[in-house]
Amino acid sequence: MTKMKKVLALGLAGVLALGFAACSNSASDDKNTDTKSGTAKTGLAIISQIKDDEYNKSATALEIDSVAAAVLVDADGKIIDVKIDEAQTKPDLTKDNGDVADLRTKLAKKEDYAMKAASPIGKEWYEQAAAFEAWCKGKTADEVKAGVDETGYPTDADLKAGCTIYSGGFTAVVAKAIANATECGASATDTLNLSLTTQKYYESNETNLQYDTDYAAVTLNADGKVTSCIIDASQAKCSIANGEFTVEKGEYKSKKELKEEYGMKGASPIGKEWYEQAAAFENWCKGKTADEIKACYGDDMAPSDADLKAGCTITISGIAENTAKAATK
Repeated sequence: MTKMKKVLALGLAGVLALGFAACSNSASDDKNTDTKSGTAKTGLAIISQIKDDEYNKSATALEIDSVAAAVLVDADGKIIDVKIDEAQTKPDLTKDNGDVADLRTKLAKKEDYAMKAASPIGKEWYEQAAAFEAWCKGKTADEVKAGVDETGYPTDADLKAGCTIYSGGFTAVVAKAIANATECGASATDTLNLSLTTQKYYESNETNLQYDTDYAAVTLNADGKVTSCIIDASQAKCSIANGEFTVEKGEYKSKKELKEEYGMKGASPIGKEWYEQAAAFENWCKGKTADEIKACYGDDMAPSDADLKAGCTITISGIAENTAKAATK
């Protein structure tokens, strides 16, 4: 749930700000951020992979995992706040043609995830994730990564007190989110929210089963209005032949990470790639409430707001609903 390097300050910083943070302010100003002024950087990262289902090793079964992190960090790269969630989808072609009924995230499942009985500390996934988030506050990316060993399990005593689950994915995605973070309107006192929504692609068929996930990191001021917004999306395209999965397993890129490779520009009526239209949506969301965001599209599921349509004409309904969920205090 994006390996950032500031190589040539003006050139690459602009690409990073548009491609991964999609915030209107230039990342070149980040070093001048004064934490005393209350400003902060917002970051979002995703790490997605398709792999064998650990508990159902079969050519007819897969596991699709996307772990995501939203961060609010200060000028020194220290975490002010962090939110983590994970979408885990396990299609099995022998059951309802791979249709997964429960597409809630691990966080949304709460007690239904049913980890507590097997946990040495008697904690559910959401409780251990919350402990990890609390432990991260005030730390840098390097300090977060140092909290686990080479196998990805917690070694820091304070962390282990509340989190004993595999955390290598957490540390990697949080470090990635910090690297992506830019100053784009958030205050250090804002509320940070993260939302993930997974759906089965409506054109899935006997040769391709696809699950899509929308992501939104949103900061809100005391009035419940958006101060910064970062979105992304991932598509797990699982090819099928003779009733078995043939998709290549491993990590896959989000739409923002694909950038021009996504290949939308040629079909776009405004000649814009997905990441460019996402940036327009993000900027449009600033200053708006959850209800205003939900009202941005019409019956055709495309933008109906004139200002939004100027820079974004993609199907926006799912994105808007997920972002509105993140924009709810």
